[in-house]
Amino acid sequence: MRDISKSEDNSQELLPYICRSVLSQSSPLFQNLSVDARFYPYIGLTHTIRRRGSVWIVRISDHCRQAPRPVLEAIVAILASKILRRKPGRKHRDAYEYFRKSPSVLESVRKRRLQKGRKRIASHEGNCHSLQKIFQEINSRYFNDQIEISRIGWGFHISWTRLGHYDPVHHTITLSPALDSLHVPKFVVSYIVYHEMLHAVFEGACDGQAQKHHPPEFRRVEKAYPDYCKAKKFLAAFCRRK
Repeated sequence: MRDISKSEDNSQELLPYICRSVLSQSSPLFQNLSVDARFYPYIGLTHTIRRRGSVWIVRISDHCRQAPRPVLEAIVAILASKILRRKPGRKHRDAYEYFRKSPSVLESVRKRRLQKGRKRIASHEGNCHSLQKIFQEINSRYFNDQIEISRIGWGFHISWTRLGHYDPVHHTITLSPALDSLHVPKFVVSYIVYHEMLHAVFEGACDGQAQKHHPPEFRRVEKAYPDYCKAKKFLAAFCRRK
């Protein structure tokens, strides 16, 4: 199968035509309205559609500027499905997934994230928990000091749904400041750090290829953590109160 991440240049002039054609065939909702469609320099593969008066505004990531027409049609069809609140067709989903996971596209997104992406991590150690010390303890005890990251720290915004995040592009670990509390035991914070360090192990082992975020092997190793059950039980109650 040919690499559909590489094809003839789909010019800015061609994109509106493709959007109008796909949208009008998707539903009467899109008929008899103007379309303002452009490539936009998003950091990642972000695509958006919204209506402003009598105009549908479509923005396609310019990582797709060289994508073949079937992929662009698939993206627009998927956007239309979101508006219509229905599942996109298998044909369109498969075409886009194959393009999205192609090595050239993954590398293009990785480079832009590295160049433009900003990792906003607080400079302070933390009021109650020192993430650097916890990282060093976990790294020594469970990973033989083999996990290398550029930085670990607290985020700027409190989140109760995303308590930690490992960024494979910048090699950073960020934790929600909701955990930097006297009400949160150290073993809970240590478990979250351990979880994010596992992402560094498993995402580093996949050599840039797309994979499941939490594959079975990841879950097996995660559950081997001594305080896994105790930490999960605490977090379930702690986050539910918020």
